[in-house]
Amino acid sequence: MLDVVEATSLPLCLYNNPGTTRFTFSPALIAELAQVPGVAAVKMPLPADGDFAGEIARLRGMVPPGFVIGHSGDWGATDALLAGSDAWFSVVAGLLPEPALQLTRAAQASEAEEARQIDAAFAPLWSLFRQFGSFRVMYALADTLGLGTFAPPRPLLPLGPEVRARLDEVLDRIAALSPFTPAEGAS
Repeated sequence: MLDVVEATSLPLCLYNNPGTTRFTFSPALIAELAQVPGVAAVKMPLPADGDFAGEIARLRGMVPPGFVIGHSGDWGATDALLAGSDAWFSVVAGLLPEPALQLTRAAQASEAEEARQIDAAFAPLWSLFRQFGSFRVMYALADTLGLGTFAPPRPLLPLGPEVRARLDEVLDRIAALSPFTPAEGAS
């Protein structure tokens, strides 16, 4: 770990992603690594029991002040942020930054009703993420937004036209809540 810290002057974020890495950073390990100068944050998966507030409180009691605790899993962002998560490590914000920022700001301002309305507009997209994987859906979303023709790397297969049609509906729903500009480069 020290080799990584010494290789950069940038703050480091621990990436606790047991679904991909098959390794789980325990709270004790996060607390230990949070003491290393340069380690500034942790990206947590959504808690299996849904207890964001409890998880955040436990971690905050173990890490230094100012250490950022954030969550991934876009469909849980609203609950995480409303429970006090410092950050949303978002997949969708790369292509839909304005509505993702709108959701984040509402939740961080404790405007729960507004945050939940925005989250409800995203709900069909979250459903596609859970059904097909956010990685594949984001490739299709980039196509739908007119950013280019993209296909995920093999062995992953692109999504079919029926899913792409659902993405059009998703974008209409999100735009109806709050008009947005897709990420730079969209036509």
